[in-house]
Amino acid sequence: MLSKSEPVPFKNGSGRLELAEAIVDPDNPLTARVIVNRVWGLFFGRPLVSTASNFGALGNRPSHPELLDDLAVRFMDWDWSIKSLVREIVLSATYRQDSVHPKIEVDQDPENTYLSRMPRRRLSAEMWRDALLAVTGGLELTGGPSGEVDHPEFLRRTVFGKVSRLELNPYLAQFDYPDANVHSAGRQITTTPTQKLFLLNSQLIDARSGALARELANGTTVETLPQALKTLYEKVFSRPPSSVEMNLARAFLVDSDGVPTKDDWQKYVQVLLTSNEMMYID
Repeated sequence: MLSKSEPVPFKNGSGRLELAEAIVDPDNPLTARVIVNRVWGLFFGRPLVSTASNFGALGNRPSHPELLDDLAVRFMDWDWSIKSLVREIVLSATYRQDSVHPKIEVDQDPENTYLSRMPRRRLSAEMWRDALLAVTGGLELTGGPSGEVDHPEFLRRTVFGKVSRLELNPYLAQFDYPDANVHSAGRQITTTPTQKLFLLNSQLIDARSGALARELANGTTVETLPQALKTLYEKVFSRPPSSVEMNLARAFLVDSDGVPTKDDWQKYVQVLLTSNEMMYID
């Protein structure tokens, strides 16, 4: 597979070093193309070769063969630097496109095969949980033993979460974490009612929305409510609230006594944390 004609026998020891050198040899572009294809898929939601684990005759053809070859060659020229490859992708005009697109692009490229716009992507289970912890002020950046990712007291990054091959954590299972027992070329993104129901009844969501609600409710009055809402939206969505959102929030939060309660704050925060805007990248 790695030779142009008859394979050259390995001569040194077990041959493992020679095999590794043959795999990354410039005359064997397959390895670089496979790596580039997978990295591209992480940023665009779909790799250039949709069958990421099958580059053979039964696999799908690349949507942009020249682009794949060009990136593979430059990746090898960059001394196989993943950092250089990532920099090239994220600084490209293609990556910096908006997912909001003119109608002509939808008509001419409905499946976005030719990358006429940025695909709208849902955060993975790990990314969304880390973002949840970050915006609610609970993310611990230290390492340590693994734990259950949906436990309210486990606040380290999800990369430290426990993954059981016998019984996958319910949160990971709900949000398309692949089966740890078998090979997976990529994640299947599903949208189901049980995902939102799981979040609405999650102890982790309850704890994190409560933590942020306590911070907002502390000393907030009707007069300071607009500033509190602005702080909340900028923290969760990285944008200020619209006038419509301000009016809706005020109507929900201000009770008959005119004082936003901690309980109302928590319900409102929970809605924002589980919203599509929090879970999707535009």
